[in-house]
Amino acid sequence: MSNLILKSKKIIAVLFFAGVALSLNTSSQAQSAPPIDLYRVPSPSEQQLQRVPKNLARWHMGATLVIVKDKQFLRVQLPDVGYFDESILLSDNSALTYTIPQGQHDYIIDLGQFMKVSRFYFNNESAAGTMQLMSSNVLNPLEDGKWVKLTQPIAFLEGDIPSTTFTEVDTRYLLVRFNIINQGRLGQFGATGPLNITQANIQLGKGEETEETIKVQSPIIKYDFGAAYTGSRIIYASGGALDSVLNLQDDDPTTSYEFPRDEESIAIVDLRKKTQMRTIALNFNKGNQGTLQLYLTNHLPEEFSSDKQTGVATFTNKLGHTERAQLAANGDSNFEFFMAAQQEQQIVRVPSDFFYDIEDSFTVEVKRENTGVQHTFDEIERRYVIVRYIPENLKSDYKIQPAKYTLENSDFRIQRAQAAPAPFSFGGISAIGDVPFDDLIFTMDAELAPAGPPPGSPPGPPVILSQ
Repeated sequence: MSNLILKSKKIIAVLFFAGVALSLNTSSQAQSAPPIDLYRVPSPSEQQLQRVPKNLARWHMGATLVIVKDKQFLRVQLPDVGYFDESILLSDNSALTYTIPQGQHDYIIDLGQFMKVSRFYFNNESAAGTMQLMSSNVLNPLEDGKWVKLTQPIAFLEGDIPSTTFTEVDTRYLLVRFNIINQGRLGQFGATGPLNITQANIQLGKGEETEETIKVQSPIIKYDFGAAYTGSRIIYASGGALDSVLNLQDDDPTTSYEFPRDEESIAIVDLRKKTQMRTIALNFNKGNQGTLQLYLTNHLPEEFSSDKQTGVATFTNKLGHTERAQLAANGDSNFEFFMAAQQEQQIVRVPSDFFYDIEDSFTVEVKRENTGVQHTFDEIERRYVIVRYIPENLKSDYKIQPAKYTLENSDFRIQRAQAAPAPFSFGGISAIGDVPFDDLIFTMDAELAPAGPPPGSPPGPPVILSQ
């Protein structure tokens, strides 16, 4: 990572607002890598958390997958998850994909109990075709006419992430029917309804007395400790709309969190306690090129616990230019714009050396065609997950062009004269660990308890296969 230690020029820019007079003065000198400012993300309100639905199509929620082959049902049970590529459709790992060939393919999601559902989506990386959704209270043969159509066939192209909303149904089985025109890779399914993450309570552990028994007898599933429903939170970010930061943790590929363009993007996830994990999975938008760095640590430097400044966070690039659109520094001799800021946020100034001192780190070069990455460890126990993306242009020289200043909404914003790359958007950050399924306890608010009849037994025909 030594190539990321930058020797930058110092540029002092003073912006005076007196009528319409503007002036820009610069000077330069060698200096060490400047500190990095991060916004402290406010704790989400109850209303914000209630807007995040709980995904029901997950192994940890008790859902299972039924694959339809030659009019027969092949039920993928939890102990068999590792033997079926299709099992990733209910996985917590957002970076995993399954290659689906051309033709018609039917998958049934058994929610395990009657649940209210009003939306369905799936993560699509490169397949093209149509998708249709149906529901049933019992596992009937597909040809008996008792499956209720929830949607008409929905067309999708490579890279599209289809999402459909329909009249709420209280059901146990969802049939997902694909007609694939172009073979490609699919990711996770998503099925949501009125149940939100404040009403779904998932606890880990049934006590020390049974811990060893559980580990021996219970199937192991992948569990996302970084998801919002676990209580984990993004506590610092380098920029973006902080009130939408839960998009990084909502288990929904149709939402994302956009960082300001042409600058470093940093997010820090607090898992609340030291957590055993094996995989970090990251999803982001295409079209970006740069370096993605991952750090795992149990401690943050003292700057995070000391008194915080308020202002608008800044980042100084390789040439000494600010990489923030708005700036209101407090006593910072490095780079200041004096301006009428719309709203000040609590910030922390982190020394760049902090990243170099973290022992557990991982670096990958992101290409323009990449949409995600995952890294697997030999099980590591850490509390904080730090993700840092450095655009390619911040690592190499580029031509300096004059900046253009405009007055907008009673504050000054900097607009680059040169073309800037697309903003970097994260679709999600997942910290995946291995958890015994029997160690998971799921409860929900009483008023959302199953309203339908108890689950019925599968009929005789077609044959139910289990492996």
